[in-house]
Amino acid sequence: MAKLVMGYWDCPVCGMKEIRGDVQNCPSCGRARGDVKFYMKNYTEGEIREENERGDIEYLSEDEAKYVSNNPDWYCSFCDSLNSDNAEYCSNCGASRKDSESNYFDQLKKRKEREEAELAARPQQAAAPQKSSKKPLFILAAVILAIILLFSYMNGNKTAGGLKVTALKWVRNINIEQNIQYSESAWSLPAGAELIKTKEEFHHTDSVLDHYETREVQRSRRVLDHTETYYTYEDMGNGFMKEVPHEREVYRTEYYTDTVQEPVYVPVPRYATKYYYTIWRWSSGRDVTASGDTHETAWPEYELAENEREGKRSEVYRFSVTDEKGETAVYRLAESDWMNLNPGDSIFITAKRTGAEPYISDEKGNKIADIIREQ
Repeated sequence: MAKLVMGYWDCPVCGMKEIRGDVQNCPSCGRARGDVKFYMKNYTEGEIREENERGDIEYLSEDEAKYVSNNPDWYCSFCDSLNSDNAEYCSNCGASRKDSESNYFDQLKKRKEREEAELAARPQQAAAPQKSSKKPLFILAAVILAIILLFSYMNGNKTAGGLKVTALKWVRNINIEQNIQYSESAWSLPAGAELIKTKEEFHHTDSVLDHYETREVQRSRRVLDHTETYYTYEDMGNGFMKEVPHEREVYRTEYYTDTVQEPVYVPVPRYATKYYYTIWRWSSGRDVTASGDTHETAWPEYELAENEREGKRSEVYRFSVTDEKGETAVYRLAESDWMNLNPGDSIFITAKRTGAEPYISDEKGNKIADIIREQ
């Protein structure tokens, strides 16, 4: 049989604390026990007590427990007094229990719902404004301004004027590919290859199971050592608490020796057929190049041998500029833009401070043509 514990309640009228649960009226103001919440001394609701942590529990004796009902108190619907389950009439106003419908737990639930509703309806209190120091704000503003200025400077454009085009240069190149015969080997014969010979050669190594060896290994497992009892306490709704025992299992780690069969593998070489062959492949060969320093551009002329064909074409268009200090720089650009330049022309070149590629611009920095500077 579960042990019973003395509960306590606080008077909601005069505020007297720790009134025994078997007392129906407040000893201070005489108010009948009304809307109250029972509790235990030195105990938090939901707390777990171990077997050796129950020295301060105020148990009822067996004789006292015999007269305690297992049912909660009932509330009088006329005067809101809390009455013992054994009473058929309200101890405060004499009303019949038959005319009342709720008990302690019903009222406790309503009380909780009412408190939650009041809390939800309560307006959120605005935090009192704190007088802040202007110094941190000034420092923050200065840092932000410095970042903005640095970002603007790094991403700003720098336009250089006084540049004169001093030379033009174009280069056009055609790579002539040659059909060359190669001697190769592989594990399969490519299309178009002429087989010379085959040969069985080492290809790879497989790990093959050879046998098993017996050995001992140390293992661990969790085994049940014993069970422990711990306790919680439930509100009976009548001024008393019920001690509820619970069981939990305690495990320990056990080590033991196990015998296992461990596989042993040996390396086994594998052989395959390797093919030796000759094969013709088109490969990069000679270059033919044409160049000049005027707008008269042309592709180079060439003659092909029997084993040759035209490959990749490439072209580069450059111009040189000299600044007012006499320093020269060389740039590349697209053919269409290069055709618009002439030696002696004055141009503007704009570049970003971040190192992005420069471009030909007007004096205000508006882009005219992309260029690439050569190192």
